Amino acid sequence: MADKKCTIYIVDVGPTMWQVKRDEGGIALDLARKALLAMLEAKVFAGLKSDVTGLLVFGTDETDNQLNDQTPGEYENITTLYPIEQPQLPILRTVNNNMPHGNVQADAFDAIIVALNMMEEYCKKLKFTKKIYLFTDGESPINQYDFDRVSSQILDQNIELNVLGVDFDDPDIGLRQENKSENKKRNEQFLRKLADTCKGTIFSMEDVLRQLSKPYIRPVKPMPVYRGSLTLGDPQTYGSASLLIEVELIARTMKAKPKSFKKYSALAEAANNIENKTYEVSHSRTYSITVDENVNEKVDVPQDELDKAYALGKTFIPLPKQDENIFSFETTPCLSIISFIRTEEFRRELVLSNVFTVVPKKDEPVAAQRLSSFIHVLYEKDSFAIVRYVKKPLESPKLGVLVPYIKPPKECLYFARIPFKEDYRRFTFPSLDRIVTKTGKELDVHEYLPTDEMLDKMGNFIENLDLMNAATDGKGNSREYLKVKECYNPVNVMIKKAVSHKALYPEESLPQPDPALKAQTRMLPSLVEKNKELVEEMRALFKIKEVKGKGKTTKRRFADANVVIEQNLSLDQLLNNDNTLENGKKPKSENGDREDSLMLDKKDSVREVGLTDPLGSFKEMIANREEDLVTQAVEQMCQVIEHFVKSSFGASLYEKALECLKLLRETCAKENESEMFNKFLKDLKTLVFTCNPSKTDFWELLGSNKLTLISNKEADDSSITENEAEEFLKTKFERKSIIETADEEQMPTDELLNLMDDD
Repeated sequence: MADKKCTIYIVDVGPTMWQVKRDEGGIALDLARKALLAMLEAKVFAGLKSDVTGLLVFGTDETDNQLNDQTPGEYENITTLYPIEQPQLPILRTVNNNMPHGNVQADAFDAIIVALNMMEEYCKKLKFTKKIYLFTDGESPINQYDFDRVSSQILDQNIELNVLGVDFDDPDIGLRQENKSENKKRNEQFLRKLADTCKGTIFSMEDVLRQLSKPYIRPVKPMPVYRGSLTLGDPQTYGSASLLIEVELIARTMKAKPKSFKKYSALAEAANNIENKTYEVSHSRTYSITVDENVNEKVDVPQDELDKAYALGKTFIPLPKQDENIFSFETTPCLSIISFIRTEEFRRELVLSNVFTVVPKKDEPVAAQRLSSFIHVLYEKDSFAIVRYVKKPLESPKLGVLVPYIKPPKECLYFARIPFKEDYRRFTFPSLDRIVTKTGKELDVHEYLPTDEMLDKMGNFIENLDLMNAATDGKGNSREYLKVKECYNPVNVMIKKAVSHKALYPEESLPQPDPALKAQTRMLPSLVEKNKELVEEMRALFKIKEVKGKGKTTKRRFADANVVIEQNLSLDQLLNNDNTLENGKKPKSENGDREDSLMLDKKDSVREVGLTDPLGSFKEMIANREEDLVTQAVEQMCQVIEHFVKSSFGASLYEKALECLKLLRETCAKENESEMFNKFLKDLKTLVFTCNPSKTDFWELLGSNKLTLISNKEADDSSITENEAEEFLKTKFERKSIIETADEEQMPTDELLNLMDDD
């Protein structure tokens, strides 16, 4: 449960707050209103019933407070605008639109006494976090009577007093306001004495507004998501040879979600004959089945008469409720260490989820001592721990990693989830700095390989974009730009700002995004100017050109079939007729032949079996009669088939490899390349059984298609008999036994258990 909070805001609305213009422009009451709105908005957005608020104003023409009712004639011109309760939208609208403007100078000290009485009546002896905020310019006279009693009451009730003064001095930054009245000087001195006596704080209004201009993040009380044991080994069976530490898991990072929307009834808003409208929309769900498809009749079915069903292809497999427990995993809460891993062996991309802090159980010194020792051992051995994590009974187990963190005086373990085998997605991409031809030759120079000059330019560009000293503070000193702690989610901030704006100004349009938030998504102008010349050099070096898009296209291309597209080609250009016709005939070319206006340039012959269309390019190379490319085509097709088999994710490329292999076999039998095919098929058999992971399922696919060696019955150049070809598919591959001797120095040792045994 959240801690109970009680806050009372006291605002000076006397004549000097709204009738006197400040030297910097504007009036003091506007500053107080702006600061008060920001504080109240945070509480209204949080919507916590345990966080209550009251609002007092002094300097009003009227008087309305409980102490004045009890003692008439005292505590005059102090009004309770809102009693202590959970803040709602009306208090925001009152502060923004209907803040009283008084013509009487009232006593700020009396207003503090009224606030103390309200807080005492509401909180009684219950445990609350109590705060009082006083907004004033210090011009109204103050009666200092009963100073000791009031200050003692503030201290005894543990109330935090904060004075927000308009045009007050700020000794921390050396700010001193000039042209103060004697009354203001005297009152400011009294308020500082009161704050010092009660251990309170005095803020200048300008400093408060500067701090409140940043997005408000509601503090979250650390609540353990897991309370239990961190174990190594089995403490119940092997107590003396195992490790058990009582720990707690507390969230360190958690995605902050934007404020959720509710359904709102527009019909209720339009209806004028309904009282006490809530505008809420209720949801209901019904289930129905079709009894007769011909009649299209549906019958409602109660939810408790429904069973779950799992789709198996197009068939649904029902699962009765009495069998649902077969899917539940019998587990108990635990955080068990499975193994240890070197830091350099753990890949950062394996982290799945939010990060949690592992700390010792509260008020357990033994657990703190054990956990500290464990943290230091992991840190010194440069290792992480892999753990099995179960949050609550019957919950599916999860894998996680424990990372030691030591930064005096803080030390802890960080926990993050890591994937199971099914959660991991592994994709192979071509190398960026290495190009190998199909024949296995590695190229040193290629248009896709960066040169030394390119690498140097890119290195300089990255160094010039360093953010560690990119920004400056108020004193002109360089500082880090875009710290994580200073970056806010613009979506969350804008949603809060839009909702608050619409609540106060329902008829106005939404405000523009804050410039500070926009700046987070754009490059610093200073960095742009700094790298301008370098960028132009890189643009020329990398031959960067703007590629204009083809426009928006959709699958329904026929929708544009009747749209007339303007062409900028003349008829002569379209017919490739640049030269004029002579007597209605085309002119002859230099070699005496007539130019064919519609003839395309002669297409270059295909000399490579590509991965995009291997069948088509292979056939074109075989069909080439100008030069013999058969042997070259066969060699390249063998490499393509091997590539498909090795890089196939599951069986995704098997069909493509099978089609290529069928065409290759057929062609080799006709073109007297049987020996080359038979040798390749034998090598392919070795490959599918020895590669990691193995591709034995592809060999089974060849067997089902009876795709074997080319026999001498099919081709004269083959030395394989028909029986040998049949036995080739049936013979199993014999893996040679290879026994490797492990190096003792490379074998992992359980150093942690050795340290424990020494104790």
